Amino acid sequence: MLKPLWWPPSIGVLAILLAAPAQAQEVLTLSEATQQALTHHAGLRAAQAEVAERDARMSEARAGWFPRISVAETWQRGDQPVFVFSSLLAARQFTAASFTIDALERPDAIGFHRTSVVFQQPLFDGRLHADVERARLMRDAARLTLDESRATLAATTAETYGRIVVAHATHHAIDSALEAGRADRARAAARRDAGMATDADVLALDAHVAALAQQAIQADADEVIARASLNRLMGSPVTRTYLVAEWLGPDPVPGDVDLGALLAEAEAARPELRLASLTDHLARTERRLARASLLPRVSTQAAVEVSGTRFNDRASSWLMGAEVSWNVSLGGSERARLRAAARASDKAAAEADDARAAVDVEVVSALTERRAALARVDAGRAAVAQAHESARIVRDRFEAGMAGVTDLLRAQGAVLDAEAERTAAVVAAMVSNAKLTRALGRQP
Repeated sequence: MLKPLWWPPSIGVLAILLAAPAQAQEVLTLSEATQQALTHHAGLRAAQAEVAERDARMSEARAGWFPRISVAETWQRGDQPVFVFSSLLAARQFTAASFTIDALERPDAIGFHRTSVVFQQPLFDGRLHADVERARLMRDAARLTLDESRATLAATTAETYGRIVVAHATHHAIDSALEAGRADRARAAARRDAGMATDADVLALDAHVAALAQQAIQADADEVIARASLNRLMGSPVTRTYLVAEWLGPDPVPGDVDLGALLAEAEAARPELRLASLTDHLARTERRLARASLLPRVSTQAAVEVSGTRFNDRASSWLMGAEVSWNVSLGGSERARLRAAARASDKAAAEADDARAAVDVEVVSALTERRAALARVDAGRAAVAQAHESARIVRDRFEAGMAGVTDLLRAQGAVLDAEAERTAAVVAAMVSNAKLTRALGRQP
């Protein structure tokens, strides 16, 4: 269930909307930003293109088992004796006169037309089996890489969106503090002119206002940079503007879910773990490919040929047969490849175990960070309310001449610190939700 978070009046969503220009401005939620990034990010488009490429590669590998037909039409002309002899024989135009010494050694030039159709069909080839399996595994690996990229992009989008929220809230809080600081400076100047304060009080407030102005400039720069980064992730122009809001999406994990169930879910769904398993399977396929190189290849072929010395006067012939070929290196390259594939399989299995342990740690870390962030949000709300009330009391005392400038500045600093801490806690909760979703292997 969606749950809006409480904002103090100085930096709440209502204040952000009221501070917007008169014309309607887009309000971009974290969920919308994530979906736009998943739809338009250039990196994902590249990963999707790779998946399509791997699909085509797998079709190419499977096609190795299908028959191959070659059709050729050729024409040659010459008086080379062997060429003339074989051409006349293939055209069924060889006569007794062709056996004369003069006809054999110095034949007249002739033209030869030849049309051939060759059919080839592999019957046994262990390498074709392994090539098809390898292409399928590479296709599946590309799909898993795409899923991993999507999850990583969603988490990165949440972090970048959170930077905008922090910068915007900080800028808004500083603006409120600047307004109050300028008013306090005017009161201090009036009290100094009345002999109730010193120049030191006015100078202290001047320094305070100048420091706040510098902080506002930095917050504005941070927001511009964060917006540009988020726009790049979403595939939008870097100058696109919108409003953001502190809003937690659906709770990815109920509070009563067992950690063991979450770990089991992550181990079954994380693309990285499935990719590690695929890598292990791919290494075993390479071993099969290495073994297949030690086995012969068996194929059959048939050919039909129509040839003659004139285009419209030809004789036909046919040929069929089978081929067994065995190509083995005397240097032992096939056996060395087999040993290398075996070690690669051992490496892939060890990496899969390490990846599984890393995923378990990531789930525990994301879950712990989320719970800590939610607790900080609750504490931050109370701290902001208390800081605002303390600042109000100190300001009233300052206006009544019962508190000094130092007390006032300390109270205003406490308000800014409390609001910054609460905003940071909200953003941490937003980001931890995205991280936990990614850690569990759930697709955004």
